[in-house]
Amino acid sequence: MRKWLLMIVVIVLLGSGTFWFIQTLYFQVEPLSEAEAIRHVETIYKGHVTQVKKQGKTYEMLFTRDHIKYAAVLDATTQQVTDLKIKEGQSKLLLTEKQIRQMVKQEYGDVESVMLTESIYTVRVEKDSKQKDITLDGYSGEVLSEKMVEPQEQSVEEPIITEQQAVQIALEQLKGEVDSVDFEETSEGGYYLVEIETQDDEATFQIHAVSGKVLSVTWDDEQ
Repeated sequence: MRKWLLMIVVIVLLGSGTFWFIQTLYFQVEPLSEAEAIRHVETIYKGHVTQVKKQGKTYEMLFTRDHIKYAAVLDATTQQVTDLKIKEGQSKLLLTEKQIRQMVKQEYGDVESVMLTESIYTVRVEKDSKQKDITLDGYSGEVLSEKMVEPQEQSVEEPIITEQQAVQIALEQLKGEVDSVDFEETSEGGYYLVEIETQDDEATFQIHAVSGKVLSVTWDDEQ
């Protein structure tokens, strides 16, 4: 009886040992060595690792890709990159208009307009009633130039005469009753059509709305 019991114990121990060996061999991941960690990062990001520093169970690395330097933190056990930042160089993503507005407003004042040309932002700002155009690199946000905007002279528009003034001009040409007054807008300021009626005649006067000059007179021949 004791012989059979010993055989069972041996079989259980052998089985437990085999299970532990298989579990260790196939399921427990060994932490990456420094060389393996470098190969892992270079394979993932297709870059070149230039500096490695081990901190506990992680590797802190610097690597370059397309002339941009990145800082990465790699977990040696899980083989996962837990942090990735750009250290030097230009990102391949343009800054958004919102980011540009925030950057410029902090330094220069209220933003009037933002225009993007290829990878260059041109931002017009206003401060103390003065305007300035700021050009910035769309990738880094670096200010490339600043230029004061010269105030433009506002053209003084000639005043348009009133409807009553147009009527008075027409009545000076023909005494009678005003039948109708219409205004026609043109690029030259427009004109009034004033229709005057008398017992014997009826005429329509075309009067320039700016100068007040009588442009034409049309008589009604049916009278």
